Amino acid sequence: MAKKKGKKGKKGKGKKGPEILTTGRILLERERAMCPRFGDAYARTERADIVKDEVAFYRIKKAVDKKLDCIDLAGCSYAFVPDSLSQVPSLSTTLVDLNLARNQLFNSDSAFSVLKNLLNLKRLSLANNFLNGKLSEEAGFLRKLEEVDLDGNQLTALPESCENWRELRVFSAGCNMIEELPKGAGEWTKLEMCNVRQNGFKELPALIGKWTLMKRLCVGTNKLTAIPDEVGLMTGLVELDVRKNELTEVPVSLGACKMLEHLNLGDNKITSIPDSLITEFGSLRELYLYRNKLENLPADVGTLTKIEKLSLSKNNLKSLPEEMGELQNLTELYVNGNAKFNALPNSMGKLKLLRELALRACPKLKSLPKSVEECEALKNLDMRTGGKKDVCKMPQEMADILAANKCRVTGAVVKKAKGKRGKKKK
Repeated sequence: MAKKKGKKGKKGKGKKGPEILTTGRILLERERAMCPRFGDAYARTERADIVKDEVAFYRIKKAVDKKLDCIDLAGCSYAFVPDSLSQVPSLSTTLVDLNLARNQLFNSDSAFSVLKNLLNLKRLSLANNFLNGKLSEEAGFLRKLEEVDLDGNQLTALPESCENWRELRVFSAGCNMIEELPKGAGEWTKLEMCNVRQNGFKELPALIGKWTLMKRLCVGTNKLTAIPDEVGLMTGLVELDVRKNELTEVPVSLGACKMLEHLNLGDNKITSIPDSLITEFGSLRELYLYRNKLENLPADVGTLTKIEKLSLSKNNLKSLPEEMGELQNLTELYVNGNAKFNALPNSMGKLKLLRELALRACPKLKSLPKSVEECEALKNLDMRTGGKKDVCKMPQEMADILAANKCRVTGAVVKKAKGKRGKKKK
């Protein structure tokens, strides 16, 4: 019997599918999906830049017409300082305050080629731009500057000409890459506030001893291994922030700063605080010693009668001295993360203003002194261990008293009468 001939299977031959129709609507949808109104978005961005230029122009014009002494050009997306600032003669004598923060300024030489003509300028903000490298030497032309804000740039150095800033009261250059102060900074004898947080300082020069009017010194998040003794010459110092450095000790000369109210020594490698130093801090209101290597707290801590906030978290403390009860104004006490901590002093009941007591991640702490019941202002008591189960036990009577005072207790294992299992307080 003859075999049937098969169908020819040549490539491309056979039954055709339905015809693909491409309508105008489909084309529009395809274009929208692939690039949703890109042209419009670009036009809007371009128009926004034009609007910003117009706003800046009218701000400058208004300052000229009304003889104003300040101009705010923050957030105008400028890549260059407007030439009109130097081309209008009256501005060189009337302008006192200029804000150029949050722009796109890149070259400081270009910026100060215009700014140097504003000879009466007292306040200048160039914060959050893209200034990089060494600040222009022409910055020294502005001899009447009292406040300078250079935060959030990429500056690596300050010019020697900054010695001309002899009227300077406020200097801020946080979040840059500056590693040292020029010798000229010793001429800033009127300086009251200095912020150089988050830079690359490995040491502070002795010239800071000339800043005898200093009230707030912020040098946190650097690479400092020591605080120079000259800091003791800042007898009017109110705030000192040296957090997150590599300090191992605190200079005794700091005791000369009798007016100190805020002291942040957190996140360093400090092993002890001299007793003689503690007694000099009679005006201290906030003391931060977290993330250090302290093994004990001096008994003289009881002399800090004005202190309101005390942080001792993440150290190697086992207990606190009985003199803690003398801190009559203490409202917040943090002892979190001390793995060896096992006892609070019986004098805790004297802390009548204490509102926050944090004892989290202290697995050796198995109980609290009964005097805690007398802390009538206590609103938050945290004893969570952070492990599988909490271990700090609390009598039912204490739990009831704290609840009556509207205190939120977390991490406590409440002990009930004999024969009944304890219940964890959440």
